[in-house]
Amino acid sequence: MSSRYFVTLLALAFSLMLFTPTRSNSQVIEATGNSQEAASQLIYYYNLAQGGVQEPDENHIQVTNVNDTDGTWIHVQVFRSYDPDGDGSAALVTCDERDFIDFLTPNDTHVYELDDHTTKNENEAQESVSIDLTSPTPTEGFIVITPIVSDSDFSAKAFPYLIGASNHIGNFSFNAMGRSAVDLSTGEKVADGTPLDGTTNGFVLLQPSELEFNFEADAQADIAAITFKDVYGDPGLQGYSVEPGDSTWTPFLFDWKEAVTSCGTKEISCYSSFGLHDDITKLSGFNHFPEQLLCAGATTPGTPMIVPASVGWSRIFVSGLEGNENQLGVYVFNGVAFDAKWMNSNR
Repeated sequence: MSSRYFVTLLALAFSLMLFTPTRSNSQVIEATGNSQEAASQLIYYYNLAQGGVQEPDENHIQVTNVNDTDGTWIHVQVFRSYDPDGDGSAALVTCDERDFIDFLTPNDTHVYELDDHTTKNENEAQESVSIDLTSPTPTEGFIVITPIVSDSDFSAKAFPYLIGASNHIGNFSFNAMGRSAVDLSTGEKVADGTPLDGTTNGFVLLQPSELEFNFEADAQADIAAITFKDVYGDPGLQGYSVEPGDSTWTPFLFDWKEAVTSCGTKEISCYSSFGLHDDITKLSGFNHFPEQLLCAGATTPGTPMIVPASVGWSRIFVSGLEGNENQLGVYVFNGVAFDAKWMNSNR
């Protein structure tokens, strides 16, 4: 065999190896979680600031264990963002984290009243939690509830029996987003109670390449980005935790004529919340931050209908997610009626 022929075969073999699809055993990636089935972890959006920076709104979250026979310890992590002085003279506090543990018995449900000093469910003792989400000004953000091995071992575990909802009293109510615990080599769900180590098993990563939502005029909006990462540690108090993550949004707006407007880029650090554009401003109490518009300097033309209305949709390209980072999007519109949903995602 000539040396030139051998080199050609070697190059061909290398190219086949390079471009043959392989499955990593370190992560299983999906575009979104599931808000319609019980899951091994729940993510909630909450907002106490939609009434402004003076008086907190009423927002409760509910968690339920649908297992008939087994209870579980849970780790509740709250990531709160707020304007510390209410007038914009100080920097916005972003993703200030607080946490506590609790216990759910079989068929148990509990409501955490975020606008008050919420109480634990453990032993039905109604023990108060020393986390204030209303001071110095009302906060908004997200909450993650994770089943854990015990009150002394915060390792996450597979427990696909949790459902929940975020209930903004008088305005919106929608389900928590769920994540599955899977074998990282096969993508199959692992056995109930299995501790998660992030190497052989772990939570499905939520990494969409795009997020989308519809909108209409005569409204205000809260358009929220949630980015966090999974941190798996040794058994004990550092067994598993959620920590802030980072991503980049590149949004575009389309109107009823399919005309497109580019909105630049937005750097997301754990949690960001925006109004839509110059006509659909931010619903919550942080309007004095000029960067808090998804597409500043833009508007949406009205349609030639009997009752004119500005309608359209947004396409957001997501980039910059690395390692164990996750991305979710939420939109809340206060028009003729409230509407709150998780953004649509693609693979």
